[in-house]
Amino acid sequence: MARPITWLPRLHEIRRSVADSVRSHYTRKELEALFQIQQGAASRLLEIVPTLKINGSYLAEREGMLAFLDKVQETDDVTTLMRRLRAEKNSPPRRAVRQMVRRDTSPVSLAGLPDSLRLTRGHLKIKFETLEDLVNTLYLLARILDDDLEAFAEKYEPIRTKTVNEEAEDVRRMFAELQELETNRAP
Repeated sequence: MARPITWLPRLHEIRRSVADSVRSHYTRKELEALFQIQQGAASRLLEIVPTLKINGSYLAEREGMLAFLDKVQETDDVTTLMRRLRAEKNSPPRRAVRQMVRRDTSPVSLAGLPDSLRLTRGHLKIKFETLEDLVNTLYLLARILDDDLEAFAEKYEPIRTKTVNEEAEDVRRMFAELQELETNRAP
């Protein structure tokens, strides 16, 4: 008789956590924490979901995890599904990792600007005492730009002023419109 699958009651919570995550891959230890399972169960899970082998360790791909969790959600017999998936799984393809995000980071907004960072339209001022302070402030600014670039640009990007040629063209257009109005009024 197969052991009961202890994480099934938490399936929706696990699926939501994986879907909301920014990480690209999960280690065995991370699966243990996510599914609240022992090392052996996490290793067996890695035999089912799509993985990538890096430095001798298998990493579960996030998208593969989502597909697996969707299949579990749709089936009535999870044990049979897991046996079938384990039997179907081919050896992992040899390919390079294009991008790997190993940690979840919470989004940062403009409201979270540190006191050491002063921003006005077109100007940035950073006050720091150590190199570590500077690096942390720049890292936070980079995360803000990554998470909410449009809001940042709207609030701090310099307002583009017209060049002399553009202003002159506007004046010419205005005079042309006035002349057209005058000629249309004439009887």
